[in-house]
Amino acid sequence: MIKHRKWGILLLVMLLFVTACGSAETTEPANEPTADAATQEQENEATETEKEETKTVVGHDGKEVELPGIVERISVYPGAFNQMTAILSEGGGVLVAASTDQLSDYFKQVFPDYVEENPNNYNSTNVEDIIASGAQVATAVDGALSEEQIEQLEAAGIPFVSVTRMRTVDELCESYLLLGEILGGNAGNRAKEFVDYYQASVADAREKTKDLTEEERVRFLLVRQAGDSRSTINSNDISQTYIEAAGGINVAADAKPGEGTQQIVIDAEQIVAWNPEVIMAASQSGAESLRNDPALATVDAVVNDRVIVCPYGVYMWSVRSGEGAMLTPFLGTVLHPERFSDVNMEEIVRDFFQRFYQYEISDEEIQNTLNGPE
Repeated sequence: MIKHRKWGILLLVMLLFVTACGSAETTEPANEPTADAATQEQENEATETEKEETKTVVGHDGKEVELPGIVERISVYPGAFNQMTAILSEGGGVLVAASTDQLSDYFKQVFPDYVEENPNNYNSTNVEDIIASGAQVATAVDGALSEEQIEQLEAAGIPFVSVTRMRTVDELCESYLLLGEILGGNAGNRAKEFVDYYQASVADAREKTKDLTEEERVRFLLVRQAGDSRSTINSNDISQTYIEAAGGINVAADAKPGEGTQQIVIDAEQIVAWNPEVIMAASQSGAESLRNDPALATVDAVVNDRVIVCPYGVYMWSVRSGEGAMLTPFLGTVLHPERFSDVNMEEIVRDFFQRFYQYEISDEEIQNTLNGPE
């Protein structure tokens, strides 16, 4: 009996010893930061240092402008830059004065930080608004702000950076990179990531359609409608690149704007003469107007029910918009579905919103985006 007790006590002591050793090996020293925490602390310190530093950027007018290392409050124009600022700052609420007349309710849903940072709806073409917003820098295209207004901003301590190159895909990418440079921090990396995505989207489509003959390319017309007036775009518009890459021919490529205007106003007679095989309207109501116009009853696009609507998420795809990066594959699926059979537009929209907006878009929202505005 005593012998058995001795063995039991010995086993108990050994078990306690092993447990203690195992615990000592697996327990981290108290108060010692993990590797992840240490890395995060270093990144935070680097960010704070960059905020305190200054940098010099060169606007598209050639002027050098000194800015904070990281810009936390910015005023931007035009409307597409509302979206791009939110993308590059990762929805960080830095947009304190915006093109407010070009902001949809859906934009505010996708980027709730904007509503928090600009509750007074400060407009980026109003000098008093920009100053009241506390912006650290203002950007705009030529003509959005007069020289006198720019001088007022600079007198109030708000530097101005000219961002004007937006006519082509390459110029728009250049402007996105400049905006990333203006914002500083990780925005520069985000800009490069987006530009790579954008240019790859066009390049992939061009690869799919590069061997099409002129006869195989689809006659295409983009129509924007305002009341009873219709207008289109020529080869100078950014959508010309999307149309060509997707295997289309812009039938209005050589059309000229009216005197004293940039708009190319068209009538039913001209549309009939061009006889496009596909027409893309800017809205569902515009598409219905085209489908139901007796004067267009003989046009191929109407006869074959190929009047489509341009998609619209937080901004129209067919203008100088970040979402224009998705328009080329979309047009490809319409113009040459057999060559774009591997393209799933629902998944492209889902990925884009998650990747660049950090927004988990629902199936219903994807369909609303692809259906275009009413």
